[in-house]
Amino acid sequence: MAKQISSQNTESNRGRGRASLARIVGVIGSLALVSWMVVIGSSAVFSDTTDSTGNAFVAGDIDLVDDDLGSVLFNLSDMEPGESVTDCIEVTYQGSIPDPSGVVIYSGGYVDSGDFDTYLNLTIEEGTGGSFGDCLLFTLENTIESLGTLSDFDTDHTDYASGTGVWDPSGTPESKSYRITVELDSGAPNAEQNESVTALTFTWEIQS
Repeated sequence: MAKQISSQNTESNRGRGRASLARIVGVIGSLALVSWMVVIGSSAVFSDTTDSTGNAFVAGDIDLVDDDLGSVLFNLSDMEPGESVTDCIEVTYQGSIPDPSGVVIYSGGYVDSGDFDTYLNLTIEEGTGGSFGDCLLFTLENTIESLGTLSDFDTDHTDYASGTGVWDPSGTPESKSYRITVELDSGAPNAEQNESVTALTFTWEIQS
């Protein structure tokens, strides 16, 4: 009789153990499910956006013009030693870029029949008031080339980097007058008779 009770107790204990294990497994499973639901739920967030649309980029321009209307500034023949000629031209910056770099003048080249350019003295002045073919109202501001010959000018000033000038436009449009004087040196020798410089070009340039 005692052995039978012990067997029943053992079976009862085993039943309780299985029930406890089942409850533990159930609790762990529930915790895992809750944790999974929290992780899934936390991946949902509020969001919003804003835009800047219609953006565009357009390059400006630099535009330099003069008032010669395609005419030549000088066309003088039969020059005598000591004779000089002076003329003016107005140059205008009218580009869309409001504050570009300075304007310079340099030699665009010419044709010399010999060495006549070494006897042509050149003076270039910057100012206001002068216009093409008319220096009556010219007011001097800066002398940018003097005491040299056309040959010197052609050698020393060949491009923008080596050009000469003081004018630096600070707005658009803006103008500057140039008074240019060319003199046949009074000491020009007889050998220079009938010599010539032709196709002479003065070039003004501006950069941004």
